[in-house]
Amino acid sequence: MMKRWTFFALVLSVMAAGIIVAGCSSSKEQTSGPTPGGPVPGVTDTEILLGTDVPLSNSPAAAWGVVADGMRSYFDYVNSQGGVYGRKITLKVGDNQYAAPVAVEVVRNLVEQDGVFAIVGSLGDSCHLAVMDYLQQKGVPDLFIGGGMPQFTDPIVKTRFGMVTDYDTEGKINTDYMKQHFAGKTLGIIYENNEGGNVGLQQTEAGLADSDIKIVSTQGYDFTNFDLTAQAERLKTANPDFVYVIGNPGSLASALKVSREVLDWHVPFMTSAVSAVEMTIALAGAQNAEGLVSFTTGRMVSETDDPGVQRDIALMKQYAPNVQPSSLTEYGISTAELVVQALKNAGPNLTRDSVVNGAEQIRGYCCIACIAPVNLSPTDHRPDEAEWPEQVINGKWVRASDTPISYESTPSDVSACENGEPVKNQ
Repeated sequence: MMKRWTFFALVLSVMAAGIIVAGCSSSKEQTSGPTPGGPVPGVTDTEILLGTDVPLSNSPAAAWGVVADGMRSYFDYVNSQGGVYGRKITLKVGDNQYAAPVAVEVVRNLVEQDGVFAIVGSLGDSCHLAVMDYLQQKGVPDLFIGGGMPQFTDPIVKTRFGMVTDYDTEGKINTDYMKQHFAGKTLGIIYENNEGGNVGLQQTEAGLADSDIKIVSTQGYDFTNFDLTAQAERLKTANPDFVYVIGNPGSLASALKVSREVLDWHVPFMTSAVSAVEMTIALAGAQNAEGLVSFTTGRMVSETDDPGVQRDIALMKQYAPNVQPSSLTEYGISTAELVVQALKNAGPNLTRDSVVNGAEQIRGYCCIACIAPVNLSPTDHRPDEAEWPEQVINGKWVRASDTPISYESTPSDVSACENGEPVKNQ
């Protein structure tokens, strides 16, 4: 059911991708909608039916559909071990085409026709903005969203949990790094002109307001614009000391190639965490990407000496042999791990309320390729609130520090993760 492609086709798809950063306060809790009475939807004595909506076709973002392959691979592994309390997990994947109207139809079908127990790992900011209120009203657990819009998790909605670092927190992390490493410098920004990109721009401006870093130029681009020559030329005219790109791997690669190869401009580049993937280097060329700085919450799939990465790759080879392991499939596996942990915490008498409570009980949890533990609570539905700086060196992403920039709001007795195992605080 999932799309398969050659490396060349994947490159073309990602060149066009608007990925998660694209358009698809207080922590006061909102109440969830009603939970239907009678039998629990999507749950039998032998099965748990889950749904997800990701782009698989009709969109340049379709390359990101492999996230669902990662999720399914981990669920298949869990099923091979007997499932969760004897129930096997079935994942039904809907194609949202990275379009909000399509996402609405797909999610309604998953809930009302297929009768899924929960929606897990939905991908796309604008897509999920269009369906999150519906899921809340229906009382459907909305677990570990593949998007960083702050309103997914603030204010807290009992049934809804984020997955990636929200853009508010990411803005703080990035500007903290800038103030430490580029004090007194001038900055040029390229941003994707949609919901996520605009939030990223606003948070960067706010985060630098009290600093001596001056923003000298901001250049927007459309989701479908794969050539950032004009933006790079305008930035060079403004002559910033460094550049920050809030956007997808294809557009970032274009800006890097134009700057290095056409304009002979070798200014330092930073980028948002969503473009910290191996494909960025492949698209831009290792020489052009050299020195690029970003952030990560997990180990890169290129860290093949790491036992956790080895396990993720082995899972993909065993359960999805036609899908190339990548940081995207690794992300999908991590999402599925949190879903399974929430199901385990819920206990054998599974209900929609119990799985939500189970998710809120996740504390000090280390996924297979995590660097930091996941800590959640009734007042914190954000799994990732700490990121590590990383840099492209000799064609690979390399962590630049053993110390994260952290805004973790739910501390635990676990300080780090090694080989998928928790490292306790000293």
